[in-house]
Amino acid sequence: MNEIDTDVLVLGGGPAGAWAAVSAAAGGARVVLVDKARCGSSGPSAFGSTMVWNIPPGAARNAAVRRSHAHGGDLGDPEWMHRVLDETHRRIEQLVGWGYRFPDDSRGGSQRVRLDGAGYLRRMRRTVVEAGVRVLDHHPALQLLRDGDGVISGAAGVQQHNGFRAWTVRAGAVVIATGGCAFLSGGAGTDVATGDGLLLAAEAGARLSGMEFSSAYGLAAMPNSVALQYATLYDESGTVLEGHRHAAFTAIADGRRVFAAADDMPEAVRDWLSRQGAADRARRVPLRAVLEGTVRGTGGLALAGPDCATTVAGLFGAGDAVSREAITGAVSGFGGQSGAWAIASGVWAGAGAARFARTRGAVGVVHPVPGAGLAARARIDPRAIVGLVQEHTLPLRRSYWRSAGSLRDSIAELDGLWPGAAFDLGGVGAERLRARQAAALLAVARWTKHSALARTETRGMHRRTDHPDTGAEWRVRLTSGGLDDVWVGTERLRRVPSEPASAVRGPAVVRGQVPAGLEPAPAVSGTPRIVPGRRTSDLTPPDRLAM
Repeated sequence: MNEIDTDVLVLGGGPAGAWAAVSAAAGGARVVLVDKARCGSSGPSAFGSTMVWNIPPGAARNAAVRRSHAHGGDLGDPEWMHRVLDETHRRIEQLVGWGYRFPDDSRGGSQRVRLDGAGYLRRMRRTVVEAGVRVLDHHPALQLLRDGDGVISGAAGVQQHNGFRAWTVRAGAVVIATGGCAFLSGGAGTDVATGDGLLLAAEAGARLSGMEFSSAYGLAAMPNSVALQYATLYDESGTVLEGHRHAAFTAIADGRRVFAAADDMPEAVRDWLSRQGAADRARRVPLRAVLEGTVRGTGGLALAGPDCATTVAGLFGAGDAVSREAITGAVSGFGGQSGAWAIASGVWAGAGAARFARTRGAVGVVHPVPGAGLAARARIDPRAIVGLVQEHTLPLRRSYWRSAGSLRDSIAELDGLWPGAAFDLGGVGAERLRARQAAALLAVARWTKHSALARTETRGMHRRTDHPDTGAEWRVRLTSGGLDDVWVGTERLRRVPSEPASAVRGPAVVRGQVPAGLEPAPAVSGTPRIVPGRRTSDLTPPDRLAM
């Protein structure tokens, strides 16, 4: 296989990509799904349980939306939350109809909020195949394709299990469902979450949003992760850590060792710990902080409408590759929102891409979008790039707590590295794949740092030690983008009317244009500044901020 023509191409085979592929096929589209690993058995969702925000209509759902909006620093959108809950509740019932059984169904009264990750993904892969989707495993994408008018028209990459031979898929629309970016921190399943889709989209001109809310950390047992919700946490002196996770992160950052009490955990977990040798003689489980970045965080591609179209014609987004600010605000979607978002956004993106491809018609001549790290010969070792990126992202002092000084230091280092990485990373075969991954990690790190420097307040997971308070003037969203010159812009909050999925219509094809009102803010050279975005409410954000 070298070249394929199809209607919809889905990049990524996790939950969001699988739902997008099934949805596009249900819309009558020919669909190809490519995954850098194996669809249905890789990524964070394949490890452990996945929570889903699944609440039936009624008072409980309304209360949950109000709590989520307040918890997210008022940056969410209640109408989007209701829309996601509606779609998720409907699709969970469909999932049961396909044969998936929830872990607690046998006991009766299941709320259907916890999915076994591995079983869920296996079921979704079978459904994708049964829907007639062509699945190509171990086919990482390296470049997007576009036509002469700038409309995204497919992607190209390599076949890892076939001597890294090239592949090309021409398509009427593309869905980015490649997941988030955890900076190779070692979290379970995050080895494939390297921000590839964000780089691909940004190279085509897409905007991002909420990248300052990309500092989510998890507590993992050494050497394996474990459920900690039942356990008492304490430091090496025996002092119980009130406040749980935040206090634990503070202690770890101060250089203290932190433990979880194994005796507080369920029997099944204790047995697992014994088998793994993860608890010491004092029945303590040593813990470490693991950066989960945009996987558990919020930032990602900005959406232009309710069908999950991005700001680039022909390109749609779903799952962790997309900003979840509309439903989580400034906090993580750890409580099930991310699982629900993967389902709902996947359904909408797949349906939107199918409509777009059908409206667009035949695809003409296409060209690859130029990208970083694609030099014919490598002049930089990608491990050096990855090492520096991790130095400025993984430590708690770099991402969990931030200040203008630490952020400027990181920006200077990372921005200074970009020109060489863009032009001197490359090679052939596996070298090219590693080069593109390093370029993606660097690009995502730069967007997160520039956005974090711009937001001079503390809100949700974004913590500024030099600005510990929440500022009412910052009830805005920050968009970002750019590669050679990173820009950051403001976007006042707006509401998208809640509609049933069947009523959502994709954008008409406007050749060579971004949808009206969603032009990216101008690039800014040198030290980043805030660039005012389109104003869509009567909120008054800061117009410009000198850094």
